[in-house]
Amino acid sequence: MDLTQTALSPSPIPKPEIINPTSFGARPPPSSPTDRLADIDRLADIDHMGRVTHSRHLGPHPNATFLIRDADSGHALTLIDGEPLLSPPDKSDRSFHWTCVETKGWLGFRNEVSGWFLGHDEGYFLRCAAEWQGVWEGFKVKVRPDGGFVLLAEHDGGLWYVGMKVENGIERLEKVGEGEEGGMTWEFIRV
Repeated sequence: MDLTQTALSPSPIPKPEIINPTSFGARPPPSSPTDRLADIDRLADIDHMGRVTHSRHLGPHPNATFLIRDADSGHALTLIDGEPLLSPPDKSDRSFHWTCVETKGWLGFRNEVSGWFLGHDEGYFLRCAAEWQGVWEGFKVKVRPDGGFVLLAEHDGGLWYVGMKVENGIERLEKVGEGEEGGMTWEFIRV
C-alpha cells in the first residue's frame, strides 16, 4: 500500500486502491448501439465509466434514443408500414429506435427511420404521422412501484394510459382510459 504525507497531517494517509469493476463479474461497456442490443435482456447495463445502471428503472430523457419495450411480451414499439405496433426487436432494423425530445414539459418520441413523432389520432389510436411535436404527440411517463413505467397521453384535459386493445381481432395500441386497467408496463432501454 502506498503511503502519502499531507501538509495538514504529519501521519501517513493510505492511498486509495483502484478497483477494477470487471473483477466483480461486470463487463466493459458495449462498443456500439448494435452491441447494446445483444444486452437488451440484461437487468443491468454498464455505462462508459464501468458503473452498473439498471436501464429498466431509468426513465426516458430528452436527447437520448430508446428502445421502448412492453415489459410483459418483450416486444418493442416499432414503426411498421407507418403504424406503431409491437414486434420483436430486429438488430438489422432501426424502426424501433425512438429519440426522446421535450417540448413545454411534454416528452415526445421521434422515430429514427421516419423522423415522425409518435402520437394519437382524433380518437384513441396511436399513430406516427406528425413531422413536429404537437399536443397529440406529447406524453408523460410515470414510474410503476413494481418496476417499469406507464405511458400517459393527454385526453380532454386529463391523462389516459397507453395500452393494447383488440378490435375485430386486430391488436392496436391506443389510449385505454384513466385507470391503470389495460395500461401497459413499458421499459425504456437506451440504444
